[in-house]
Amino acid sequence: MLFSEREIDALRLLCWCQYILPKELRKLLSETECENLIALKLVRRHEKSGALMLAAGGALLLKTIYGDSAIPNISPSYREPIIQRRLRLSRMVLTAYQGKVNPFAATMAELAESPSLFLSALTRDRGANPWGSTRIAAIAHLGDLLCAAHYVCPGIGKLALTDELNAFTNQTARFRDARRVFLFAGESYGDILAELEASEPRTDTKLISYGAAYHCLQFPVHLLSCDDTGAVQLQIMSVSDYRRKLTQAALKREYQPSENPAWDASFREMPFVMAADMDLRRLDAAVSIARQEGHPKIALAALEGQAEAVLFPRYRDTGQARVFILTGETIAEVTGRPPVPYEPPHTQFLTAEGDVIDAPPFKASGRAGR
Repeated sequence: MLFSEREIDALRLLCWCQYILPKELRKLLSETECENLIALKLVRRHEKSGALMLAAGGALLLKTIYGDSAIPNISPSYREPIIQRRLRLSRMVLTAYQGKVNPFAATMAELAESPSLFLSALTRDRGANPWGSTRIAAIAHLGDLLCAAHYVCPGIGKLALTDELNAFTNQTARFRDARRVFLFAGESYGDILAELEASEPRTDTKLISYGAAYHCLQFPVHLLSCDDTGAVQLQIMSVSDYRRKLTQAALKREYQPSENPAWDASFREMPFVMAADMDLRRLDAAVSIARQEGHPKIALAALEGQAEAVLFPRYRDTGQARVFILTGETIAEVTGRPPVPYEPPHTQFLTAEGDVIDAPPFKASGRAGR
């Protein structure tokens, strides 16, 4: 049996995430492929959570292929809260993977390559913890952006914003030219907004809710749904200067530069804002500024999933904006690829030396030694 690229990538994702639900891993592998990896004792099931984990054989295989230094050595935890945290993290990592963002950065230095993602968990248990008690799940380098990624969902808890900002700044100091933003990821845009819009009295001088942090952060905040729409959003955000490029591709001959920095262009005498990166605070500010300057509406352009989930009810149906759906051709013109989630090929995996990796045949059922 020769391993395919998708099977090796699935093992790597299990190594980085520790726990992935079978339905999530189906985005890469078929049920038969998963069962084959389990039969080969490269993957195992965690009975209590039902999640899949990398088995000792799978870890040994990855180290044989890539070397010890390129594979994270994370001690697995079987505590329920940590398992749930890992399962949430795996949704974000899989979305990054399908957005053609490399999630296999083993060190912060590897973030120099864009697009890439580094998980803070990789260094949280190695001696001195540079992240402290912060809730930064990952740092992502997308085009000209450097993102502090958090997973946000109802009941996620509170954070110490000053600590988050200090850790983000200190750990990314080497990347001087990147523009820093926050990325709030969740199972869906609705899930994220449910937490951000929940009213909660502040009872602590240090810890605040994600909703409060969302409103007081000086950095831009982008929402990201961990699904197919979010994967395409990451493909777009991985292109440097994506707003201008996507705006020009969408408007074509009707593109007119805007003198107001709150907008990306003028379209038929309306302020036009590219909304595909889901920076809702920027959209709210654009609506407010437009009204002050005598424009009753603005024009927005975004992905279909973003429009249906958020932009139609929030801006179109309230009379604040006309919302346009970006076509696949427009997106592909900017990203250089079809606007669909990345799927690893079925082709056989080759090592850096050009060798194939094969596995021993399955053992026949029966008693050992027969």
